[in-house]
Amino acid sequence: MEYQLSAEELARITALDAEQRYDYFIQAVADLQQIWILTDDEGFVLVSAEDERCIPVWPHAELAKQWIEGEWENCQAQAVDLDTWLNKWTEGLNGDELSIAVLPDADGPGVVVAPDELAETLVNELSDEA
Repeated sequence: MEYQLSAEELARITALDAEQRYDYFIQAVADLQQIWILTDDEGFVLVSAEDERCIPVWPHAELAKQWIEGEWENCQAQAVDLDTWLNKWTEGLNGDELSIAVLPDADGPGVVVAPDELAETLVNELSDEA
């Protein structure tokens, strides 16, 4: 079953700065084993950040769904299980020369990282939990 954030949790997460959101993202994804992206009829959504093309990612559906408005109103939040992300998406994003915008907010893209760096951080977090 999908984990549901309470209104208090949602407010607490959105109040964090970019580095704190990144740390939260790593812990939440390691716990829940999912990464959320936005998709539309043409595939996954990209944003520009720091002169790079990035795929924005979130640890919870509710956080991703906050972005479904305006130019993205035809999008839907989609979960990617962590194994698939690590084994397929990381290589694919590297091949497409895309970066990852981790838990962006209204003020900016959040922490922007390379796919390999995010994968390594997640694997380290998973091994720390084991």
